[in-house]
Amino acid sequence: MVVYNFKKMHAVPTAMELIDIVLMRTQRKTPTVIHPGYKITRIRGFYIRKIKFTQQTIHERLTQILTDFPRLNDIHPFYADLCNTLYDRDHYKLALGQLNTARSLVDGISRDMIRMVKYGDSLYRCKCLKRAALGRMCTLLKRQKSSLAYLEQVRKHMSRLPALDPHTRTLLLCGLPNVGKSSFMNKITRADVDVQPYAFTTKSLFVGHCDYRYLRWQVIDTPGILDHPLEERN
Repeated sequence: MVVYNFKKMHAVPTAMELIDIVLMRTQRKTPTVIHPGYKITRIRGFYIRKIKFTQQTIHERLTQILTDFPRLNDIHPFYADLCNTLYDRDHYKLALGQLNTARSLVDGISRDMIRMVKYGDSLYRCKCLKRAALGRMCTLLKRQKSSLAYLEQVRKHMSRLPALDPHTRTLLLCGLPNVGKSSFMNKITRADVDVQPYAFTTKSLFVGHCDYRYLRWQVIDTPGILDHPLEERN
């Protein structure tokens, strides 16, 4: 199975930041001057290049986001269940699916508008078609505002998850609150988990390692669990 390093995931820009990145890069990387006296084939090529470059930039950015986030069917069941508990599997898949759909729609807009620019008979018409193409692509990105914001929150949370190895020997400390799980972990490992004389001091997973009879063990400290339904647990 695939092992992911969640701390190396790139930040997810907001919809407006993504639009600014795409348009600024198109402005920098493509020619900016065209004259009415040029041949119509040269004018068409000028605007086709801008549409293609914008589409490629959007495609690369969305592909990077989709590649960075793990597919829940590919990762270890522990991480899949953890993601389902923390972020809701359906909402997570829906957000990634919307970005994947937006990427396909941008590719389709680019193909359609390039086909129309090839039949443009003047600089003004080619320019209008280019503006329409870039405008439709940016509108699509604006519609992904909520999905991009949600995925950025998920990325921030996933980057704080401890680096667990689900394939090694593991000792899992779980039980009622305030029974000494963290104190026990501090004794047998080099971890420094906060210990206080009240319940629910531990609010996330902590990982430590220890050696016992020449074998390396991974020790995981968990928050205290009460006999409540899953939705009401801390």
